[in-house]
Amino acid sequence: MPTLDWAGKAEALKAAQNEPYRLLKFDEALSCGDKSTENMIVQGDNLAVMKSLLPYYRSRVKCIYIDPPYNTGAAFETYDDNFEHSQWLSFMYPRLELLREFLSDDGAIFISIDDNEAHYLKVICDEIFGRDKFINCFIWKRNSSAKTEKNKYTINTEFIYMYGKSSQMILNDVFKPLSESSRAMYNKDDNDGRGKYATVSLQKPASPGPETTYDYIDNTGKIWKCPPKGWRMKFEKIKALENDGRLYFEGRSLRVKDYWNERLSEGKRIDTLWDDLPENTAASKELQKIFNEVKVFDTPKPTKLIERVLEISTNKNSIILDAFAGSGTTAHAVINLNNQDGGNRKFILIENADYCSTVTAERVKRVGGNFNFYRIGEKLFTDTNQINSAVTFEQLAKHIWTKETQTPYKPADKKSPLLGIYNDTAYYLLYNGILGDDRTNGGNILTKQLISMMNLYNGKCIIYGEACRIDEEELKLHKIIFKQIPQNI
Repeated sequence: MPTLDWAGKAEALKAAQNEPYRLLKFDEALSCGDKSTENMIVQGDNLAVMKSLLPYYRSRVKCIYIDPPYNTGAAFETYDDNFEHSQWLSFMYPRLELLREFLSDDGAIFISIDDNEAHYLKVICDEIFGRDKFINCFIWKRNSSAKTEKNKYTINTEFIYMYGKSSQMILNDVFKPLSESSRAMYNKDDNDGRGKYATVSLQKPASPGPETTYDYIDNTGKIWKCPPKGWRMKFEKIKALENDGRLYFEGRSLRVKDYWNERLSEGKRIDTLWDDLPENTAASKELQKIFNEVKVFDTPKPTKLIERVLEISTNKNSIILDAFAGSGTTAHAVINLNNQDGGNRKFILIENADYCSTVTAERVKRVGGNFNFYRIGEKLFTDTNQINSAVTFEQLAKHIWTKETQTPYKPADKKSPLLGIYNDTAYYLLYNGILGDDRTNGGNILTKQLISMMNLYNGKCIIYGEACRIDEEELKLHKIIFKQIPQNI
């Protein structure tokens, strides 16, 4: 498969791996609603934040939507969109690598982009996610009047690339309502209780087939001559429509009734051209209305646009991640969709800019969202590779569990050094005196006495601790592999 090369790619390939794990600092003053909510807004560089969230959410996120810098060369009031081309690629590559790790096996990522970097984005996404994981490129009609100075043609579309994590990705059937002009065609009514309808020709538009070339005889005995290209349906299907009162006889034309009420429920399945959604001017007005007609953000996306992304890819209990949260449209869309179908979708927003608290979080608050607000904090490990003294047992446990199993960590119901059992191996952590007292050196050093207190798993055990006071023979007897912290983390 072709790959893309650029100045700085070697460093970009290592950036996600080299990014240190950091602590997240809870800000109660900026949080909103019930503290037990799983909704999060985190302020900080998204590469650092994602690396720190990975132990919590690896392989758990059903839908990722991002609206990254398009690299248009512009400098907006709220963010800079002017990278060197190679810088943009080096910026995006490690972030996309980490985002892939968040996706569940049936999850999908949606990426908004325009012509400036669209084709290069496609190539690096093919490299990271796999060319066979590309699902669709949706085209959104964003504007009716924007122009480029290069050629004066109207530029009114953007793209949304969609990739799946694996072949398990299943899309929901999503339908869009008919336009008002189409609705006006539904102007007939037989007062049969089914409401207004339009009529659709039964003449087949393509070449005839043997089962659709016949003269139709209606229930009154009238013969309807076969159209030049045949009928759209077999005789039995048209007869069933007639018996159900759904045929419309118009002169020499035989048509079928298409009821508006049924159209509303069946709708038209969405395609890859999204020209029925609000444009970006409507999104700006939507945001200004939330903030009492004050302009607070340059280029928001319409809430309806993100709602469609969620309708395609999520269920009622999905986790949704937006690593370029901007004005908070994704959270707004999650709230709207939950209100519509009674869902319990959760959102995680990441935004580095100062407006994260004044715009992103404030918007979510004003539209009725609950969330906990965090800021990126200190490194999990110091520059001398010691564990930061501020690190809690649970934070270190999440890090070790993810490193060992590549799966999300679920805290135990009670205080215990046992992190969990995975692939017939039990993982333990002796840290911060989890089982400690004066006789066991704070519970961080593995001793015979501590083993007797731990009720070890009857199988392979990996135990992390500060030191070990048991010889190799006894460790083998108990099927224990000891790993010293912080050296072996």
